[in-house]
Amino acid sequence: MYIDMLTWDTTDMDQVTKWLVETNYHEVWIGLRRDPEQPLVWRWINVKTGEGLTGEDVSESENWVTNPQPNVSCAAYNSLKKKWYSTVCTEQLKFVCYDDNLELVTENKTWDDAINHCRKMSSSKSKCDLLSTTTSSQFSYVRDRIYNATSEEVWTGLRFLGGEWWWSDGETLDHQGMLPDCPSQWEHCGTMSKYNTANWITRDCSERRNFICYCTEVAED
Repeated sequence: MYIDMLTWDTTDMDQVTKWLVETNYHEVWIGLRRDPEQPLVWRWINVKTGEGLTGEDVSESENWVTNPQPNVSCAAYNSLKKKWYSTVCTEQLKFVCYDDNLELVTENKTWDDAINHCRKMSSSKSKCDLLSTTTSSQFSYVRDRIYNATSEEVWTGLRFLGGEWWWSDGETLDHQGMLPDCPSQWEHCGTMSKYNTANWITRDCSERRNFICYCTEVAED
């Protein structure tokens, strides 16, 4: 129904905690569990592949109520204490999932066809476009979301027009220096790599590859 169970690197936990307290959800399952191959290690579930665990060992984190119990394998979150705690996986608790407004399209299209595809996804309740990644904090998350792309790179909403790099939603690129001031005649469109999203890549707009759309809700009159 959603992308996955909640992990600390996918959401703003201050906002989540506030919502949990307001709704009187004080103990909930989160996507944290013991590594079956390393009994003393606790990791987040792997939202990139949907299977297994990933990331650094968090067993020594200050976010635990107490040190994880030695004979249990799952973790929950106490919203009043703002801490994790370990407990048996068979305990019945409410749980928290997360979702976003991104959609990876695993069809190979040119940049123009990709943006048209995204915009045709719009409805009376939402407006859709090719993804505009305006902050560096979004890079690692988007990289995980495009992991299942069938092309190594995916189109984003980045395009060179009138001597400047623009996002398809009309915003200019904050760091113009990260891309060439005068790209070659055909490389006027931007991609992100599923293996390294630290930088945008300029490509020929007529090339065909996967792409990622995003949708935002339209305010009702």
